[in-house]
Amino acid sequence: MRQSTAGETHVRRFTLSLRPGRGLVHPVDDALADTPECSRESLSHIQSHGGTSLLCYRLRGDETTLSGVLDERSDVLDYDVIGDHEGTFELYLRVDGVLETFERCFLEQGLLVDPPVAVTARGLRLSVIGTSAMVKRAMECLPDGTTCSVERLGDGETDELLVAALTDRQREVIETAFGLGYYEIPRETTHADIAAALDLSGSTVDEHLRKAEAKLMEQLFS
Repeated sequence: MRQSTAGETHVRRFTLSLRPGRGLVHPVDDALADTPECSRESLSHIQSHGGTSLLCYRLRGDETTLSGVLDERSDVLDYDVIGDHEGTFELYLRVDGVLETFERCFLEQGLLVDPPVAVTARGLRLSVIGTSAMVKRAMECLPDGTTCSVERLGDGETDELLVAALTDRQREVIETAFGLGYYEIPRETTHADIAAALDLSGSTVDEHLRKAEAKLMEQLFS
């Protein structure tokens, strides 16, 4: 791969949030999600090769309950529990089938998935390395009903450079909107709620949000 020049799109690190998380990894992942005695915290290893896949989870809960879930599945070729530390443990899995979403949406688009992949109450949070064009193509390849948002570009220093493009008022409005759940799916607040919190009119909030979002998108994808 040639090194990027000033006239080309640079490779960067993106933190993506995928919602919902079901159906995005492998059917066995959904089975683990439905096991109340254990909760998935992260995926520390993801690999597909020759029609099979390797997964390594960090889970919290009662590891003894997993045999009842995994032994009966024909797509689980092998598994084992590794260690136990303060209520968490690792689960090694070798499963039948490729990780289609990760292969098609990320790897085939040139994105490098940098584990661990965090498992949240709403979905998955993962760090990928690539260009903004690759991220855009990945978003377009996601299954119907799955949403993807960019939570962070680069590290904390890069985040500050992004928001530096905003005026103080735009930053205040968009941070308030985020805190009140405006960007959740479904939305948990309205322009009127944000306006009331900031003692502004609804039209003023709408204007600041649109301008702030436009500036952030320009910084992100330029």
